[in-house]
Amino acid sequence: MLGALTKPAVAVAAGATIAAGGVYVVTQSPNDPPPKALAPTATVGTLHPSSVAPTTASPSPSASPSPSPSPSPSKTTTTPYGSVVDAVDQAPDPNTPPATLPHRPASGITSTGGAHATMNHRGDNVTLSGQGYVLVRWQISPQYRSGALVMPSWTALKGKLFHVASGGGRRMDDPVSTTDTTATGMGNATTGYDVLPTGTQQMWQNEYFYVDGSVTLTVNERGADYGLNVFPTTWDAVEQDITTGPAQGVTRYGLTRDTGKDNAPVPQYVTRTTPVDPATMAQRSEL
Repeated sequence: MLGALTKPAVAVAAGATIAAGGVYVVTQSPNDPPPKALAPTATVGTLHPSSVAPTTASPSPSASPSPSPSPSPSKTTTTPYGSVVDAVDQAPDPNTPPATLPHRPASGITSTGGAHATMNHRGDNVTLSGQGYVLVRWQISPQYRSGALVMPSWTALKGKLFHVASGGGRRMDDPVSTTDTTATGMGNATTGYDVLPTGTQQMWQNEYFYVDGSVTLTVNERGADYGLNVFPTTWDAVEQDITTGPAQGVTRYGLTRDTGKDNAPVPQYVTRTTPVDPATMAQRSEL
């Protein structure tokens, strides 16, 4: 059963409907346009093709054209799905806008937690099914209990799950006070800090995922106190979030992680199995 969270949460973008039985579905219009850890799982601003001047090679005046050999078939190398896993990465420059977010097909996501699943107790979970985008918003509460944080896990994956973007205006280790220089979203010198397992990628306030199939997300709260708010959402809402920057009053622009292909990163702590204890999940996802 999902617990009641007293901490603030944000609303998702418009375009959602409540289906029978309380299941929440986000759909996208068929007229939507068709569709980067260390740095490999993250991409920041890139040049648009129009900003790169084309180059042309001048033909040799003394050379006469000769027949070109028949082209040999090219080999296309593809990265198997699940082989690129999130890893520790550096925060991007706060003033660097994100790269363009690929637009994946999104027929809609249903959530067993409804429009807004609030999970702040060990074992709270939500199953997401369908095809589309999901927002996981972190609520870290070192003022209640700081220390080692046991990460949530994704289990019983059928199909594909990608970590496509990070936003919310800040990483959780960014400073959050103009008067307390020790304060970040992970804690402060007075309360103590929440500490991630070695090798775990630092979370942002809002983390965005793309589901094509079904998967269950479980809170494994042991030690440090935290909660998750889970919303089915839309590409437009993700794009609006990550392109909001310091000029609009937030700490930093968001980050695009999606490549639009199978070499986009998958989150840590994900499996196709259903462990008896989801907290025992390996950090290095193996799909």
